[in-house]
Amino acid sequence: MIINVMVDQDFNSEVMQSERLVFVCFTTPWCSSCFPTCMVTNSLVKEFDKKVKFVKCDIEKCTEVAERYGIGVLPTILMFSDSKIVKKVVGFQEKRSLRRILKSCLQ
Repeated sequence: MIINVMVDQDFNSEVMQSERLVFVCFTTPWCSSCFPTCMVTNSLVKEFDKKVKFVKCDIEKCTEVAERYGIGVLPTILMFSDSKIVKKVVGFQEKRSLRRILKSCLQ
C-alpha cells in the first residue's frame, strides 16, 4: 500500500516516526514523468511491503516538507531510515533500478 501524505503534519508521523525504511516519492499531479515512476513504485509495493513503507508526497500540498528537503526536480525519491535520508534519487527510474536501490538500503 502507498500512503498519500496530504499535509505537512502527516509527514512527521508517516515518515519520521516510522520504524521501517521509508520510500518517499515527491510528485505533483501535473508532472508527466512522475506518472511512470508512480506506476513502477506501485509494482514494487507487494515485493517490499513488509520491509518498506511507501509514501507519495504531493509537493503542492506539502510545501514545507518540499522546501525542507530542497525538492526542485520531479520526481524525487528520498529513502529514510531512522528519520535520516539514506538515499536520494532524482528523475524517472526503471523498476530494476529502484529494486536494486531498495535492496541496498535494506542491507
